[in-house]
Amino acid sequence: MVDCTGEGVLFVAATADVGLEQLGDAIRPPCPYLDEFLYNVPGSNDILGCPLLLIQVTRLTCGGFVLALRLNHTMSDAFGLVQFLNTITEMARGRKVPSIPPVWQREILNARNPPRITCPHQEYQDVVTLQTPNSKASNMVMDPNNVVQCSFFFSSNQIRNLRELLPKHLRNCTRFELLTACLWKCRTIALELDPKETVRVSCMTSIRGNKNVNNLRLPLGYYGNAFAYPAAVSNVRVLCDSPLGYAVKLVKKAKDQVNDEYIKSVADLIVIKGRPLYTVPGNYIVSDQTRVGFNEVDFGWGLPVFGGPAMTLSLFSLYIPYEEKGEKGVVVPLCLPTASAMERFKQELKKMTDEEYKMYHFKDFKIVSSL
Repeated sequence: MVDCTGEGVLFVAATADVGLEQLGDAIRPPCPYLDEFLYNVPGSNDILGCPLLLIQVTRLTCGGFVLALRLNHTMSDAFGLVQFLNTITEMARGRKVPSIPPVWQREILNARNPPRITCPHQEYQDVVTLQTPNSKASNMVMDPNNVVQCSFFFSSNQIRNLRELLPKHLRNCTRFELLTACLWKCRTIALELDPKETVRVSCMTSIRGNKNVNNLRLPLGYYGNAFAYPAAVSNVRVLCDSPLGYAVKLVKKAKDQVNDEYIKSVADLIVIKGRPLYTVPGNYIVSDQTRVGFNEVDFGWGLPVFGGPAMTLSLFSLYIPYEEKGEKGVVVPLCLPTASAMERFKQELKKMTDEEYKMYHFKDFKIVSSL
């Protein structure tokens, strides 16, 4: 619920003594200047009783500007936020009424009466980590305040190299499925977890325009959260030792779970279990934001050089459209607990995306085990 007090939106106007060219690659996540581009208003870190929205506009010496925004995520998802930003651009150009009126209607996604969980939900499963002498149990749950964050750019050539690692019957998988499988495997290897542990990757899947969700038709203008994050689950040893196609199959299977019944079951689970947090130990949550539209928000000054999240969190990676040296692709920020783990991740990723590695991959494979 939102208490409409009429206090308005927090807004900060700022100036910087640098131009866009001086920022260079720093505009992509993790942006080292985030604290300067977005003031951390005291009292904004909670969910209840905190500002719904904060906007800061920083003028650069080159004449351009940086628009940074902080949103209470309980209000909307990425698509809803872009709808809001596009409305602001219309107002900036003189429009009095938004072309797409906002729609609240949260009751569309209410739980059933009585609520009943009818689907498996690995993304909410309680997990107990193993405690063995050689286990790096701390890596199953990273300290969110003590992580190393880097971002990785995937060009079309690298995506093609990854796709060629798959058997022919899997090469029609989506870019999201391919990237998620690759990152999940490389990240798990880098963490050096106990081989007997269980890991998962939770795939944020929008129900807007989802072909498998036919009855929950959200009205145009609905700006609330409208996604689920089904999980693919695997034993650590099997995931690390199997060809990339093994992880791709698990990711595809997880995504295909999302249909009308699955969404209703999620809503019912949230009521029955009192809004449980997603699984944390051994989990990795990914979100594809390449089609959300942050990079298409135009205030009349042209398209942004970069549009998307400025950073990520310990469990999360976001797929963000990005252009590097004239080549369009996807940039993915990722967190790991140590610099050595990040170096291992880079080495594993290099093996998969370099041209030479294709000589050593397997054309055929079989699933050893699946959870």
